[in-house]
Amino acid sequence: MKTATYERSGWTNTGAQALRVEGLTHLRVLEQGEPVVERDLTQQEIRRLAPLLESLQHEPEPATLAPQAGGPDGLAVTLAFEDEETPRLRLATNQLPAKGGRYDRLLAELDALLTAELHARAPRHAHAVLPHQLRDEE
Repeated sequence: MKTATYERSGWTNTGAQALRVEGLTHLRVLEQGEPVVERDLTQQEIRRLAPLLESLQHEPEPATLAPQAGGPDGLAVTLAFEDEETPRLRLATNQLPAKGGRYDRLLAELDALLTAELHARAPRHAHAVLPHQLRDEE
């Protein structure tokens, strides 16, 4: 199995976030090109991703792909195999997970995995702001 990379970038992120699945055994999460999480895939993740990535890998490589980037109000999603010049998929979208026709299920799986890994690394906690904390110091 080739290394597959799922990348998302746009107005909601300060930089690109990527998920790299290496040989269906290893997972690497990158933010702005820097690795932030590295671990082995679980058996459950392998069972979910294997049929989706293997079917995509057996499709012919696209000759060209029209560049589509998320505008100032949108997101861009890219799915590529490491040894291919042209990404398999590049979409502009306004919400995640992106919809890419026959790739919808794979995009949803990869986006959920990336989101879960990033949240586990730096969880966001809601907190209440009390009225006295809003007042200016006198």
